[in-house]
Amino acid sequence: MLRMMGEEAPPARIDVICPAYNRSGAIRETIDSVLAQTVGEWRLTVVSDGSTDDTDEVVRSYSDPRVRLVRAEHHGAPGGPRNIGLAAAEAPYVAYLDSDDRWLPGHLEGLLRHLEAGARLVVMGSIAVDADGAEVTRSDLLNRVWHPQLQLVWPLYEPTRVGHVRGLVEDAGGWPTGVTGMEDWDLWLRLADRGENFTVASEHTAVMRLNPGSRRHTTAISDHIPLGAVATEDDAKAVLEEVFSDASQDRLRQSWAEMTVGWYRSMAASDRLRKADDVDMEQVYEQLRWYALNGRDQRMLGDLHYVEDGGEFVLVRPLRCVDAAHAERLRAFLWEGDNARISVVHEAVRRRGGRAIASDAERTR
Repeated sequence: MLRMMGEEAPPARIDVICPAYNRSGAIRETIDSVLAQTVGEWRLTVVSDGSTDDTDEVVRSYSDPRVRLVRAEHHGAPGGPRNIGLAAAEAPYVAYLDSDDRWLPGHLEGLLRHLEAGARLVVMGSIAVDADGAEVTRSDLLNRVWHPQLQLVWPLYEPTRVGHVRGLVEDAGGWPTGVTGMEDWDLWLRLADRGENFTVASEHTAVMRLNPGSRRHTTAISDHIPLGAVATEDDAKAVLEEVFSDASQDRLRQSWAEMTVGWYRSMAASDRLRKADDVDMEQVYEQLRWYALNGRDQRMLGDLHYVEDGGEFVLVRPLRCVDAAHAERLRAFLWEGDNARISVVHEAVRRRGGRAIASDAERTR
């Protein structure tokens, strides 16, 4: 059952969809940021996902006819409420705003500038703030470059940053309702597979509150890529010790720098690379090298660990992914693209008398 609130709003250039569950303490700032936009031809639909606090009353307290409430049964994840918002949308374009985020005044103006110029899928820059609202970080140079392969490997981008042509998401099957914590990654990946490309804007207009307890950060990692197996736990510990040694780490960093720069150069040569207008790819390559060679506070392959399986101790790397099909694609990509670093693990495994685990493609040759 849906219950809608609000007078008839004037025609809008863009619909804003805001899923909310028990957000009465935060959503007023969210709504106020929409009211403060430099563009006035919008309509905000707050989809209350079965809220049990006074979220609905807070939304109803706004007399502006552009702000409306859609009351829905509880879904427990934002995909369902966003689909409900899409079904109610009438404007040519759609934007998303999570109920604990906010926008700077020029956000919708920036989205519409690109969308009305012919873009189909647009992402704005972001500013991350802590619980007190103080800026912690903002999307950097590397975050202003997009390619389908980057979308495959990393969960780009948060919904609060994104706008698109209405109908685009519905044609791709809508927001997923069976995915937990990775709804946006799942959807953007499906759109990329359908040939859609992100247009990347330079302006930092989406302000997002850091929440380490969010589903995006707490979703369990259930897939992995196995790299080698040894006979004993002591052997497995010895492999990790070798991989994390200074000599191996230096080698891994050099390999990572060469691989990532080559990877980005190949993407830049394709017709699907998208970057913000102010991005110089030579600066991107330099930034990649710097991160690889100077990030001494983070270990290369730092998530490598071992699990016991069938009497062996298997060295594995976790795969953060949407589902099993995505995991399979990631494994194939890493076997080919990250083989120089994988070879370091293979060598350490063989030195302990173990067996290196090859990719499926190599095993079938």
